Amino acid sequence: MAFLHQRSRRLRPQHAKPREGGDDRTDGSVLDAQDAEYVHAAATTEQDLKSLAPQVPPQLRAEIEAADPTLDEDVAAWLDDSCPLPRLSLLGPVRARAHGSAVAVAKRKPYATELLAYLATRPYGATPAQLADAFNLSDGRARTDIKMVRDWLGTNPRTGNKHLPNARESQAAKARGVGVYEVEDVLVDADLFRRLRARGESRGQEGIGDLLRALQLVEGRPFDQLRPGGWEWLADGDRIDHHLTAAVVDVAHMVTTSCLASADLVRARAAAEIATVVAPDSEIAKLDLVAVFEAEGHRAEAERILRDEVCNRSDDGGAPAELSERTETIIRNHEWLDPDRAAS
Repeated sequence: MAFLHQRSRRLRPQHAKPREGGDDRTDGSVLDAQDAEYVHAAATTEQDLKSLAPQVPPQLRAEIEAADPTLDEDVAAWLDDSCPLPRLSLLGPVRARAHGSAVAVAKRKPYATELLAYLATRPYGATPAQLADAFNLSDGRARTDIKMVRDWLGTNPRTGNKHLPNARESQAAKARGVGVYEVEDVLVDADLFRRLRARGESRGQEGIGDLLRALQLVEGRPFDQLRPGGWEWLADGDRIDHHLTAAVVDVAHMVTTSCLASADLVRARAAAEIATVVAPDSEIAKLDLVAVFEAEGHRAEAERILRDEVCNRSDDGGAPAELSERTETIIRNHEWLDPDRAAS
C-alpha cells in the first residue's frame, strides 16, 4: 500500500490534508472535533492533532479499504480459539501457535519462534543468505532449521500449500526470480494492529472503533520475554520493537484523547493504562493517565503521578531532567500545578 509508511502502517503525510481550515466536510479526521475541544479535555496539543489526526479525503478511505479486504476476517480469525492458521504474538510476550508437527520443534520451540518472527517481519521475505547471516548459520544448517519451522507450521488450509514454501516456490521468489523464504497466511498481531490503525485513521470518527480493536491486541511490551542469547537480528536491525512501542503509544493517545472529549472515561483509562504498560517511561502515556485521573475526580493521584513520575523523574539517578516543551505546554494549559487551583 503506497499510501502507508512501511514501518508503522500510518498514513503518509502527502496522502492526507492538514487540519487547519477544515471547511470541506467531505474530508474527515479520526479526531474530528475542533482542536480546542481536545486540548481542553485531554493531555494533547495542536501539534499532536496535526501529526496524528489529519483530514483524510474520502477517496483515500475507499482505497485503503479496497486494498485490505480481509482485515475483518483476519482479526476475527485471530480472536477465534479454533483458528486453523498459525498465529504469532509480538505485542507482549513473544509466542506462536501452529497446527503442524509439534514433534518438529520439541525442545526447540523458542528458537523456532524466533525464526518465524524473523521471517514474518520481513516485508519482502528473506533470501537464504540473509537468513543464514542473521542467525550466523551455515547454508546446510539454515535449510535444516527452515524445514523444522516448515513442518511445525504445517499446511495452509486456504491453499493446500505449506505456510513456509521452499525458497524457490514462494510468491516473493516468483516475483523476484531468486530464492526467498516467505511465510504465507500466518497471522501476526503486530501486522493486524498496523492494518487496523491505517484503516481507522482513514475512516473519520468511525475509525475510533478500529483503534480500540487494535489496542485489544496488545498484551504487553512488544517483543517481551525473548529467548536468552538470541534475537541479535532484532537489536542490530531496524528496531521493530521500538517502532511498535511508539505506534501503540500513538494509538492509545488518540483513543484516550477521543474518549476524554466524549466523557467515555472507562475506555480512556483502559487506553492510557495500556500505553503505560507498553512504555512506562513515556511522558505521553503518563500525561494521558494524569488527564484520566483528573477527569475521574482523582486529583491527588493525578498530581502525584505528575510530580513524581513526570516533573521529578530522573532516569540516571541524578537531578530531574528538563521537561519537554510539549509537557510544559500541557501542564500550563491545564493549570495542573497552579497553587491557586490546588487551593480551590
